[in-house]
Amino acid sequence: QDYLQAMCEVIVDSNGTLDKFIGDCIMALWNAPQRLRAHERAAVGASLDMQARLVELHRRWTPERIPPIRFRVGINSDAVLVGNFGCEYRINYTVLGDGVNLASRLEAANKPFGTVVLVAESD
Repeated sequence: QDYLQAMCEVIVDSNGTLDKFIGDCIMALWNAPQRLRAHERAAVGASLDMQARLVELHRRWTPERIPPIRFRVGINSDAVLVGNFGCEYRINYTVLGDGVNLASRLEAANKPFGTVVLVAESD
């Protein structure tokens, strides 16, 4: 819970919108529902701040013998669909589109590349 709280604080402090938790993944977006100038810069800045917060958490966890954790980030800027999507059983405010899928693939691609953050820009 400390980890998710710390990461969510960074996202919200950078004017990001928390979308959902997918396992231990946090899906977030910038530039919706409120327009945000330089939303790309805010997302990248948040990823750097999240890394710094994780270092703080590791320092706090070391005496408690809590093993360090790692995270990966995929960032893509693209036109996507934003709004309430779903069906009569469940509706969520979220984003849909190829740009979202690319961000997810970038996050996963960090592992074989040995990186923490991968960023792309789509037209």
